[in-house]
Amino acid sequence: MALAGPTAITYVGLPISAGGAHSLGRMPVATAYERTLHFLSSCTRLLLPPTHRLLVSDIGVPLRPPERAELRRRFGDGDLIDLQPEQIPDALGFLADISPPTAKQMGGLWLTVDARFRILDPQTGGLLPGQDPERYAGVQYQWDDPLGSSRLALSLHSRATLAVDLCLPDADDAVLDRVLPWLQTNLPCKLSSKHWMHWTPTKTGSFKGRKMASPLHRSEPPST
Repeated sequence: MALAGPTAITYVGLPISAGGAHSLGRMPVATAYERTLHFLSSCTRLLLPPTHRLLVSDIGVPLRPPERAELRRRFGDGDLIDLQPEQIPDALGFLADISPPTAKQMGGLWLTVDARFRILDPQTGGLLPGQDPERYAGVQYQWDDPLGSSRLALSLHSRATLAVDLCLPDADDAVLDRVLPWLQTNLPCKLSSKHWMHWTPTKTGSFKGRKMASPLHRSEPPST
């Protein structure tokens, strides 16, 4: 018999073993940024404003001395630079100016965007109920992601990647069938049919996750 208490369905996109993030393919970095912010504004309520940073990477095509000097002049010194909102358009332009000549080469400067959020219900426009880590005793479904919370991390250099972790508390089929296709429509990446888990309470007061079939792909019509 199932124990009483909150449950949750989670998606990790993607685990480190599967690459750590979704590739956005040939999508221009500016488009990837715009579509990610559109998802956040349309489908979520942010806990805090997204964090924007410039990261000088030690892998990929290194910055040339003139580029490093221009970076320092426009954004400040250091290998990890926090950006103010008014600096973001300039940072996107600077990133495009110094990108390697082909997308097969990884750039030496990255623009990262990190956001923690709660998921909205498209039917009501309000928050899906139950998105509170305290209900889940602090149990994490992904490193630094407690049950009851969701987050994403966008990385832009010569290419764009998006890591997205989702938690839907106490979601029945009706909730999943209206929320997940809506999230997918607004995300710039396609969610995998893998990496879904169903979390239930244990007798010790913790929570256990079990792999499950994708509830998103379950709701898709069969192919013909």
